[in-house]
Amino acid sequence: MRSHFWGVVMGARALGICAVLILCGALAACAPPAADDGGPPTASAVLAIRAGEAEVDSGDGPEAAEDGQDLAPGDVVTAVGDGAIVELAWSDGSVTRLGPDTVFTVGSPGEPLSTRGVQEAGISWNRVADVDQDAGATVPYIVDVAEGERAGDRGSLFVIDCQATPCRIVGTGGSGADGSKTSFRRGGVTTEIVSGDPAAWNQLMVDEWAAANADLDVEAGFLPVAELFNGEDPSRGLVDGTYEVLRTDTGWNCAGQGCSSLRSRSLGETRTLAYRFHTDCPEEGGPCSTMVDTQAINTLTNEIIDSTVPLVSGAESFAWGTDDTGAVCIWTYADGSTAETGQTRNLIRWEVTPTHAEVIDGVYRVTELTGGSVASLKIVEHTSPAFPGCETLEYEWDSSADLVLTWAEEG
Repeated sequence: MRSHFWGVVMGARALGICAVLILCGALAACAPPAADDGGPPTASAVLAIRAGEAEVDSGDGPEAAEDGQDLAPGDVVTAVGDGAIVELAWSDGSVTRLGPDTVFTVGSPGEPLSTRGVQEAGISWNRVADVDQDAGATVPYIVDVAEGERAGDRGSLFVIDCQATPCRIVGTGGSGADGSKTSFRRGGVTTEIVSGDPAAWNQLMVDEWAAANADLDVEAGFLPVAELFNGEDPSRGLVDGTYEVLRTDTGWNCAGQGCSSLRSRSLGETRTLAYRFHTDCPEEGGPCSTMVDTQAINTLTNEIIDSTVPLVSGAESFAWGTDDTGAVCIWTYADGSTAETGQTRNLIRWEVTPTHAEVIDGVYRVTELTGGSVASLKIVEHTSPAFPGCETLEYEWDSSADLVLTWAEEG
């Protein structure tokens, strides 16, 4: 398918600098030192190795990093090893965690046009400290990304994933909540980045590395990731596991001689089914696929038909379907051999929308979806006159039903 401690550095002191100017033989008097106003807000970082290893290059080549090592602007930090988590704990309470093969050049937060740093390749987990509205000026949490992108205002948590091209930036909120754009000016050039919508659960919590970071967030005193989602749009929740389904017939039409052989369908008739949503990942690697084990009802026998098909995720809904063909009539000869004649096409389409989600065992899970299904059977090739009587089995029908899915269990 588809886991603390903070370095604290005081703000830089403003220094009055006396300059002697010689102009046209005149000596300019020294200006008095400026008042010490504490300077602009800034932030510094302390390194912690949570998993794997780390190297730091301060200008003399990379050296093995140590826990508790103070970082300075310009230091280049590289996370090394599968599952690596190298943490930059900022003095304002925010955290940047670097994943495997991530290279991060520490910036100078608080200086004009500067940011927390520049990320090249790899992946980072960015957790932004809550802002104290009464504390005055604060340092924005912004990260430059290779190729000129800039990530900020993406909510309390965002991930910058540059393991593939282009980089993918997903977050829990920020300017993406209203589809707005973020502009920044650097080197005299204004760049405008369109913000994405707030991330769904499965866009952030994609693997064990993400889960490890979520656990570290809790240890560090951040609000659990699930609580960042709690109460948000249900469509951002996880659709996974088995759902009990209440199916209610809302429409049934049939035309043709063979309709008499079908089980009549009454409007309002209900049936209990079960759908299972799961993510399948090939053992040999490659992209995972989200699938659904779905159920339909045979119009001849009223038995349940099971099938597994791909799930298509839209912005606010989920859809899937089946498309089958079959013979209208199977002719049996005296010697027991058979022949098929005529052909039908049977289409079924399901579409449901999350209507309720809640935090269950630390996961923001969709617990209810509602929607419907439509189905039809059409004749694409009529039976041959060489098989008399088969024409009486020809018919076409269409049906519709309302669906209510209620989460039952995971997996």
